[in-house]
Amino acid sequence: MPPSSMDIGLETAPRSITENPPDANAGTTSPDYVSIRSVQGDHTHRRLKSRHIQLIGIGGTIGTALYVQIGKGLLDGGPASLFLAFTLWCTVILAVTLCMAEMVSSLPISSPFIRFAGRYVDEALGFAAGWNFFVFEAVMVPTSPWLTSGSLINVLTVKRYGEVEFWAELGKILLIVGLLAFTLIAMLGGNPLHDRFGFRYWQAPGGPFAELYYSGVLGRFLGFLQCLVQASFTIAGPDYVAMAAGEAVNPRQTLPRAFNAVFYRLTAFFVLGSLAVGVLVPYNNAELVRAYREGAPGAAASPYVMAMDRLKLGASGLPDIVNARWC
Repeated sequence: MPPSSMDIGLETAPRSITENPPDANAGTTSPDYVSIRSVQGDHTHRRLKSRHIQLIGIGGTIGTALYVQIGKGLLDGGPASLFLAFTLWCTVILAVTLCMAEMVSSLPISSPFIRFAGRYVDEALGFAAGWNFFVFEAVMVPTSPWLTSGSLINVLTVKRYGEVEFWAELGKILLIVGLLAFTLIAMLGGNPLHDRFGFRYWQAPGGPFAELYYSGVLGRFLGFLQCLVQASFTIAGPDYVAMAAGEAVNPRQTLPRAFNAVFYRLTAFFVLGSLAVGVLVPYNNAELVRAYREGAPGAAASPYVMAMDRLKLGASGLPDIVNARWC
């Protein structure tokens, strides 16, 4: 298949790319100058600011996996395995973030992590990556309670879309910050039961590591591997930031800051979140086991909701807030 004019432009473009043209008063034009708009050929408007991109990257990653499904990892591996697995996987995300930030800042085109696969590896890989991402997003559509509103948001102009996403995703961040604060206060005794439980569930019922399939060291190792697999499917971020590269204002300055901010904030949320659920709920909690055995819907399987119920906080409305946000 012959290359398109867009691909030709990408391959023959000089290495030095800038957004702003040279000074017209200089009398000459540098041969290395090529505008980003002309290189990418994507007809984008570049209206997304750094705060928009950061919230899209963070909010696109934070979801029910951090509030609800994370309880499955606690059940399989115990609090220590869950915490270690999420911490270890964040080092992998750091490597991906640094590589992606370098590449996207060098060539800020739309859908870069898909198009880079074809550009730098092989067109077949780019084709496969595109379809893989399409199937991934298509499968998520039936499970999204915000399908109608999400479709309406996507027909807005880029700037308005960025503002709507900014304020919508801000709610996710406020919720996780609130749940982390709840964990700290509750473990220190600030709960209706005045139970200063601290790291009690790291010692009981059987230590910080749960056994999976087998007893002994092998079972604990398999529990850790199960948590690591869950972390690999849960923690993302660089891809969502990269998708906004084609619409970023001044990408040379905006994107590096956005990549750094998203990585450090997501790392804090996921690592602290994995620590928090191990503090709040024992891995053999009967309600937790029953929720995953019976496939409890919505936030009923959330360790945070279970902890709130155990601490007699149902009348406070806190469980209802979590349920309303994710059900």
